[in-house]
Amino acid sequence: MGLRSVLTVAAVASMAWVGGVRAQNWPERPVKLIVPTGPGAATDVMARLLAEDVGRRIGGTMFVENRAGASGIPAHQAAATADPDGYTFLFTNTSGLASNIVTFKKLPYDPAADFTAVAIVANLAPQMISVNAAVPAKNLAELITYAKANSGKVSYGADATAGAAVFAGRLLNKHSGAGIAEVAYRSAAQMVQDAASGVLPVLVSSIAVASPFMQTGQLRAIAVTSSTRFPSMPDVQAINETLPGVQMDGWFVVVAPKGVAAPIVQKVNAAVGEYLKLPATQKRLIDIGLATDGAGTPESTAKFIAEQQAAWRVLAKDLDIQAQ
Repeated sequence: MGLRSVLTVAAVASMAWVGGVRAQNWPERPVKLIVPTGPGAATDVMARLLAEDVGRRIGGTMFVENRAGASGIPAHQAAATADPDGYTFLFTNTSGLASNIVTFKKLPYDPAADFTAVAIVANLAPQMISVNAAVPAKNLAELITYAKANSGKVSYGADATAGAAVFAGRLLNKHSGAGIAEVAYRSAAQMVQDAASGVLPVLVSSIAVASPFMQTGQLRAIAVTSSTRFPSMPDVQAINETLPGVQMDGWFVVVAPKGVAAPIVQKVNAAVGEYLKLPATQKRLIDIGLATDGAGTPESTAKFIAEQQAAWRVLAKDLDIQAQ
């Protein structure tokens, strides 16, 4: 073995030793959890609850850093370029790791290559189709019939800052022929107020956005876009019950910059898994329109993300979505 080869082997061994020591002593300072929304949003609230619990379980502190805006791009770029020392993680969702792939021609991060998968937080985060109480439809088939009978007069609101809602509305139109006009909003609060007051007859949103107005009777749930009915709303159809083969699932995961030591990833994965088993956690997730089958493993999380990215490419092709 030549001198250069010996030096290379020594350097690799030294790096592995340093990484092992780093992982063994981790965490020695607070751990950052980047969140792609502003303070107070449902995603932020969920991330803060997770960070508080996980911080205790790893024997340290985990704090949230909000980086809102631009479809989560600033948050994902910050996480992708962070030092892979185990002190930066990203709480992210369908938009940042899947729908952005098909809606943007160029991203300052690679959703498929720049991150290490850590844990699944919620594997069921559907959009919901709801209507103002004055709309006579009680289910999706009736809504489709109503929209066709009132061609050009029925519209739905969708939050343009959350790609999933826009995709869900277009998916409904394409496979039903309902012809419901899309009204894009940049404020979910204004959008749901308009739907509750009757300005908008139809709303496509997260369950969390519509839920308070369903409780007051101003909105009526019609269908969820996931492949199965949502656990807390067993009487509300999944979209594929009316439109076979049509579905769109949302999700939330924790990832880290590429290259974080495996023992650190495993430790955070285990902590997230224990947090998700708590009955209080299960209830909180259900209350904001999410459900979980558990954290999985880092390997199963990576497989899940890759499968979802592939599914969104198929969805974009189905809807003829052109990256901008």
